[in-house]
Amino acid sequence: MNLTTEAEHKAAVKEFRTLATDEETHHARLLVLRDAIHAFEEANGHNPGPPTTVAGRLQVEMFKRRLKQKQLAQLLEVGESRLSEVLRGRRAANGDFLRRMYQKLGIPAAEVLELTA
Repeated sequence: MNLTTEAEHKAAVKEFRTLATDEETHHARLLVLRDAIHAFEEANGHNPGPPTTVAGRLQVEMFKRRLKQKQLAQLLEVGESRLSEVLRGRRAANGDFLRRMYQKLGIPAAEVLELTA
């Protein structure tokens, strides 16, 4: 399968999501769609890039380290509710919080300072 237009890509993604609800039945078709979608996205510069928000960066760290929110709060030495509010965008990350991201998670200071709320 070869996708050549944005419309074909959009239709393939829609079909993939529909078929994914019953993965066992549609496994072979899902693999074909997965590969075609990936090839199209690589060929056409579909790259989301690194996260630009505090919440996005924290979610990447949670994924990479296989941490639950509670474990990340412990690692950062902040309350679970504070972390939850930052992740949901209900509370801005103050200087202390950003410093903890740098010190406790090892995220480069320049990268931490470029993140938005």
